[in-house]
Amino acid sequence: MKPEIPKHSAIWGQVLVEELIKTGISQRVILKELGIARSLLEDPDARWSFDKTAMLFEKARALTGDDLLGFRMAQSPDLVKKAGLLAYVGVSAPTIGGYLRNITRFQRVIGDASKTALEEGPELARLAWHYDVPASIPTGQYAEFGAVGTVFALRDYANRQIRPKQVEFAHQRLTGTEALDRFFGCNVLFGASENSIAFKTADMDVPLLTADDNLQRTLSVICENTLAQMPQTPNSMARMVERQITARLASGTAQQDAIAAELGMSARTLARRLTEEGTSFAAVVANLRKALARDYLLNSTLPLTEIAYLLGYSDASTFSTAFRRWYGQPPSDFRERPATEAPLT
Repeated sequence: MKPEIPKHSAIWGQVLVEELIKTGISQRVILKELGIARSLLEDPDARWSFDKTAMLFEKARALTGDDLLGFRMAQSPDLVKKAGLLAYVGVSAPTIGGYLRNITRFQRVIGDASKTALEEGPELARLAWHYDVPASIPTGQYAEFGAVGTVFALRDYANRQIRPKQVEFAHQRLTGTEALDRFFGCNVLFGASENSIAFKTADMDVPLLTADDNLQRTLSVICENTLAQMPQTPNSMARMVERQITARLASGTAQQDAIAAELGMSARTLARRLTEEGTSFAAVVANLRKALARDYLLNSTLPLTEIAYLLGYSDASTFSTAFRRWYGQPPSDFRERPATEAPLT
């Protein structure tokens, strides 16, 4: 059985529609172009599969022609508070560190799609996350929206110009990188293994002006109870395999036996688990290559030979043959199209 895309609050989709209306686009056009029902805009507790949120951001980018849509939207005072319970358990924490620990611990309150971890070391505290969705779902705009919104909120509520030491995104970006560099105050890297923001460990002790110990304790209990009542979405084996393949494609070591061993199972068990999800190892590899190829061609200046290497092909000719099969045209022609006009899958 094909695994379901994890559920997620529809709040950011609702916020996105509000922002589009402010630009002068009619609600009727927005609903038609984005393919969403009017009723979803009126329910603050609505939840849907996360791919809808991610795809809405990408479609809105195409609709507006603004390749920095998520980046710009996130820079709004108190926007983070629209996340409700998760936001308030964060901003009521005593420090920046408390905020980050809380949103990591209680991330599932808003949805299961984002897998978040906070690693605290002597010099750096690294917040890392990825989305439990197929690689064919572009998440770049949403990832930038989340990262910028987090840093913007921390600066606002701490009244301190917090500067991360390093910011990385899993997606590629061809233009607009200078705006992100200026905002974060560091060189932003793209095409990383996952999204991450590295803060100075010393910044974790910076107090928040919104700290409220009583509110913090109350909301923490509510969050714990909420998590206890929520069904746990099983991890998708296909998504776990995708992450392993991504790290191995260029080295030519993305073999089923090796990845099965990395996941602590036999190749036969891995094949069975993938079959239960309605896919296969070969299909996961092909779909991942297709998605990555689109990202490299539209959002980087890498030559075709380099892209072929990164995708695990022996040469550009073999890559071009596969690409024609996926998109019906050679990669050189595909690259000439504006990113806002290219097919999303």
